[in-house]
Amino acid sequence: MTKIRFTTILGGITGFALLAWLLVNEGLGGIFTVLALVGLNILWVAAYRVVPISLDAYGWRLLFTKNKRPYFSDLVNARWIAESVNTLFPVGQVGGHILRARIIGKKSKNGNEAGATVMVDFTIGLSTQIIFTILGLALLLQQTGQQAASTGIFIGVGVALLVVGCFFFSQKAGLFGFMAHFANRLLRKKKTADLVGSARNLDQEIKKIYGLKKQLFSCFLWRLAGWIAKSGEIWLFFYFAGSPISIQDALILESISTAFRSAAFIIPGGLGIQDGSLLFIGSLLGLGPDNLLALALSKRFRELIVGIPGLLWWYREERRHLDSPQVKT
Repeated sequence: MTKIRFTTILGGITGFALLAWLLVNEGLGGIFTVLALVGLNILWVAAYRVVPISLDAYGWRLLFTKNKRPYFSDLVNARWIAESVNTLFPVGQVGGHILRARIIGKKSKNGNEAGATVMVDFTIGLSTQIIFTILGLALLLQQTGQQAASTGIFIGVGVALLVVGCFFFSQKAGLFGFMAHFANRLLRKKKTADLVGSARNLDQEIKKIYGLKKQLFSCFLWRLAGWIAKSGEIWLFFYFAGSPISIQDALILESISTAFRSAAFIIPGGLGIQDGSLLFIGSLLGLGPDNLLALALSKRFRELIVGIPGLLWWYREERRHLDSPQVKT
């Protein structure tokens, strides 16, 4: 635990230092001039985030048993809270997904199904992100012909595909039951014996969901639509900055910068990495560094505008659950 905390702190300091260097190196004056042009319109950029969150939530909803699906609003809230945790806390982009499984498990009274849908949705999310990245790379190559600059990213995509494939097949093979059984054999404690049963139930729920081909394909399309919709945030920013770009440019910037951020999961929030990738990819598209670093800062500001209320809403939900009267037996 101490090593993990040390790594997180070191990653955070490194990322912050990289971001600060990028800003100082390019000059703060031009960057703040662009931000001044956007002004309060940054609130519209932040409000737009509800679109991809809702698309992702709808795709997730399709994985539940048809007549027992949670309310769409509950799923949107859970995804909002999960994104807030993943962007503002150093949880390696995973903690928020565990939390949304817990939130919906409480509301639906079926923790196993909620956990299983999150695992499958998470896997589909990784798969669609790879497709989204490949789409962005293809558009970048078509537009700029920068094959040399894309080689490393293509290698990373290939490795990511292999990892996602292994993760998918391990789930179908009973990953959680195996892990719980191993822990039980290693620790030989009664509590872990109970865990084995719960893990096997989770494996059964996951296998059942993977058998729903039509729902999986629909979820895949909605999740891919969610990734593509996130490009709208970049398009809106440049529109309000008075330097509109094409939807294609916005998609390239969003897809590849998000891939860099995901790869740098060890650095909280991808500090410096996402921002540097926006500067690098944007320069290949012929965009000015002031606009690109202003965009990078606006994304950080959006994370705060969307994330802090999400955390407050999570606190409200937890308090309401604790304060609710318990049914006596």
